[in-house]
Amino acid sequence: MAITAYKAIDGSRYDEQLDTQLERRAYERFPDNLQARLFFGNMIYSGMVTNLSKKGMFVSTNVRFPVNTEFMLVVLLNNRTLKLPIKVRRSVKRESAYNSRTDCGIGVELLDAPQNYLDYIGTRKSSMQVSY
Repeated sequence: MAITAYKAIDGSRYDEQLDTQLERRAYERFPDNLQARLFFGNMIYSGMVTNLSKKGMFVSTNVRFPVNTEFMLVVLLNNRTLKLPIKVRRSVKRESAYNSRTDCGIGVELLDAPQNYLDYIGTRKSSMQVSY
């Protein structure tokens, strides 16, 4: 099995930092696949939310957004459009000639998550728990 190395835009190795980042997370992340639109300046970009938490998410996209920039992200959640103000905390690219959309993207902080987003996170958490 081949192991792929990832590198953050700032040059640090992503795979070496993974354990530390997981330990630093204040909130549990849940996998998902939500189509997203990113409103950056006068442009609109597309992406896919691949995991999310109460205060953050990872958005797969080929666009390299500067770290610490703030803009709006829009997702369709339970047939409702949600506008989420975000701040880019991390930008990741794959070190490969075969640059896959799912391997590139941004880790973002949610600046002001609406209640219906927090309710959705609660349902994701409930659905992930296994009852015996």
